[in-house]
Amino acid sequence: MFTPRFTYTNNIVKNLAAIEAAKSVVDVLPLPPDTTLRLRHEALQRSTLSSTQIEGNPLDEVAVQRAIAQGERRGTQAEQEVRNYWRALDRVEEFAEVGGPLDEAFIQELHRIVIVRSRGRRGSKSQYRIRECPVVDTMTRRIDYAPPAPEDIPKLMSELVKWLNSTAASEMPAPVRAGILTHRFLSIHPFDDGNGRTGRLLATTELWKSGYRMRGFFSFEEYFNAERDRYYRNLQMDLPVNFYEGRHDPDHTPWLNYFVETLARAAHDLQIRATQLYEARDLPSVPWDRLPRRNQQILTRMLARVLSEVPEPLLIRPSEVEEWFGVSDRTAREWLSEWTDEAFLVAVLRGTGSRVREYKLSPIWADLLKIAEVAQRNNGSGEEVK
Repeated sequence: MFTPRFTYTNNIVKNLAAIEAAKSVVDVLPLPPDTTLRLRHEALQRSTLSSTQIEGNPLDEVAVQRAIAQGERRGTQAEQEVRNYWRALDRVEEFAEVGGPLDEAFIQELHRIVIVRSRGRRGSKSQYRIRECPVVDTMTRRIDYAPPAPEDIPKLMSELVKWLNSTAASEMPAPVRAGILTHRFLSIHPFDDGNGRTGRLLATTELWKSGYRMRGFFSFEEYFNAERDRYYRNLQMDLPVNFYEGRHDPDHTPWLNYFVETLARAAHDLQIRATQLYEARDLPSVPWDRLPRRNQQILTRMLARVLSEVPEPLLIRPSEVEEWFGVSDRTAREWLSEWTDEAFLVAVLRGTGSRVREYKLSPIWADLLKIAEVAQRNNGSGEEVK
């Protein structure tokens, strides 16, 4: 049984309190619907940009937004990586909403979403690696880390998931539990590629399913990315290169000091940002916060389209729903029909025939996107948003 070792330091306790303080504000702060949409969009984009950049993705903020807005399967590997990561965040949100234990099947599914697509069919879950996979410094070609042997991975992953769903783990603060999960997963290094992105997604999953989603505004990957050397140093914790020579049973305290401190910085900055955007006057009547999760995800993607000036950004087709949510054509059409009945979308009739091939946002939601776009562009230009 995997049993993590660590100590609650004054720094960890202080930062856990800071996270709770920020969360208590962000969760209840009355915000206009265009502001909540913008904060959600910004968080998704920062997470996607930063987590992929940590692994060497060269796309900048504008290119990431454009890649998400295009939403096509073709394109460069870098563009596919960011689209996959955004879709993985959508899957994390779905998983957190439904609840239930975080198991190996979900980890393997999440990794399968993360890795770049190739031609032909692929399974719904990734398999653990079956070969040695040392982590090598790209400049010096020196081995930075020698993870466990392939034959040990199934047992190590099983033990990790068993601990995560144990009573002992459930009694820990969620940020501590998420930090341990991430570090142990990265130490096991169960896949040939994509472990870093998957590990950070697992931290997000554990936080969101434990109530630390902060309305979808919370992201922390940009803090890792901004100080990448510090991030890697804290992951290493001055441990030996070989997993079996100390990394199999480390004292996680140094990593948790850094991890919880980073979450506290992210939460504090989010609290300041949300408070600055707070409006005490009567709020618009658009019921954004009562929208189902998928509808919010649709609006967030469409805001990316609007900001990237994609032609006809408010149109949506069944093939796009298939791609965004990983569902069949039949399911995509059923959802589109339901959203039309609910007045979230309006069917677009073109030419002859009765089959609807395109839909567009209903006027109330199209107006919300327009308000969000204007505010986002004004904010991006350095003007104060009133």
